[in-house]
Amino acid sequence: MNFDIWTAVAAILAMTLVVTLKLSLTGRLGIAKGSKPPLIFHPVWLAPLVALVPYVCGAYVSGRMSPWPPAAFEVAAAHGLWAGVSAALAAAIIDLWLFWTTAAALICFTHPLATIYDPIPKAMHKFYYLVNLLVGAVVIYKAVTAGG
Repeated sequence: MNFDIWTAVAAILAMTLVVTLKLSLTGRLGIAKGSKPPLIFHPVWLAPLVALVPYVCGAYVSGRMSPWPPAAFEVAAAHGLWAGVSAALAAAIIDLWLFWTTAAALICFTHPLATIYDPIPKAMHKFYYLVNLLVGAVVIYKAVTAGG
């Protein structure tokens, strides 16, 4: 097995996926109020999103990368196994953020981080998810039609 830069990228993206899944499924990052999350769930693993979101969304809409993780793996695997794994992880992470996680993060972090605002009423949560879903659908539609 060949370890190169893509091995490190895949490891970092795997951690980003773990934290993204935790946020997506639980709507929070911490374990309990006031406690620090363990290293595996630490929010620092979301830092790669700063570069990942614009790069992958740009690759989607330009037709250079498929939003379907197995297809992204297949194309990138021409550059090595870990490049393929990195592409598949990146596609999975961005797909989650396009369709669900952004709304979960907004609801999670609006309060207590923005304490000058009232918490988002529970009745409004469904609309955040709906808008998140619609924006994701537009990006994926652009990605699918970019190849044709």
